[in-house]
Amino acid sequence: MHLTARTGFTLLEVCLAVFIAMLILTLAVPSIQGVIHDAKMRREFDDIDALARDAQARSVTERRAFVVAWEKEGIALRPQEPRNKDEAGGIAHVLFHDGETVQLQLPAALLKNPAPVWTFWSTGACEPAILAGEGGEGRWTAVYNPLTARAIFSTL
Repeated sequence: MHLTARTGFTLLEVCLAVFIAMLILTLAVPSIQGVIHDAKMRREFDDIDALARDAQARSVTERRAFVVAWEKEGIALRPQEPRNKDEAGGIAHVLFHDGETVQLQLPAALLKNPAPVWTFWSTGACEPAILAGEGGEGRWTAVYNPLTARAIFSTL
């Protein structure tokens, strides 16, 4: 009797391998999509956070107050008391994308409905603020520490 060596896989083995691969992909795709959505929301926040950091840095180096002000099309950084027309129009801007909104909450404000203007003083401290963003990718919040002007970011 002469035995031959078996080469290749049976149809059952190939089908089982394909089934396992499809099962792994089915479980992995939603996780990857969640990571992508979180990264996009984080990018939206990072643009605004960079504006806040710029406001803090300018307020300390120039020894004057700066504000981050909400406008129709986005958010602008400008001095609280501009020295010329160029400064009055804003030094830096973050524009809102389609469907994106960012709300400013000032928990320490004395007025019931304060103007959407966030102040950074020459000491580097800022007005306590909570930012709530919403867009196509989901919702997020950032709670800013008034002494450090640094945020705690979270997605909802």
